[in-house]
Amino acid sequence: MIGSAPLSPGERRHRWLIVAILLSPLVGASLYNRGFHIPGLICPLYHFTGIPCPSCGLTRSFMAVARGDLMRAVQFHAFGPLLYGVFLLLGLHIILELLLNRVIAVPYWRWLERQRLQWGVLGVFLGYYLLRLSIWHQRGELPGRVVW
Repeated sequence: MIGSAPLSPGERRHRWLIVAILLSPLVGASLYNRGFHIPGLICPLYHFTGIPCPSCGLTRSFMAVARGDLMRAVQFHAFGPLLYGVFLLLGLHIILELLLNRVIAVPYWRWLERQRLQWGVLGVFLGYYLLRLSIWHQRGELPGRVVW
């Protein structure tokens, strides 16, 4: 359902910020696949502690999704293809709102606002992270050198 009131300038600025946050990893993954590399781009947690962060492998997963290699994407990070799809869907939704200059109410927006769902997704994400850490520890492998 499309709202009747136009977006205020503040709402438009907020939406442009969200679009930039959502689409920058997707655009970055595509550019990285084409050989555009940012020198010195590292994970600070892994660099300073040697412990991989919960998002370890997401960049490589996003790159695999951008290439159309979903199996490889899941091998790098199980949440990669899902997050890529969510970022793309939300980014396109907000771009459409900006083009129409109206709020577009959709059912999935209510889902995203549910705090129980947010905590549940965070719990599953962190559980997956802990599982990966235990597997890496048992194998004695460093995630920066592991190709899942």
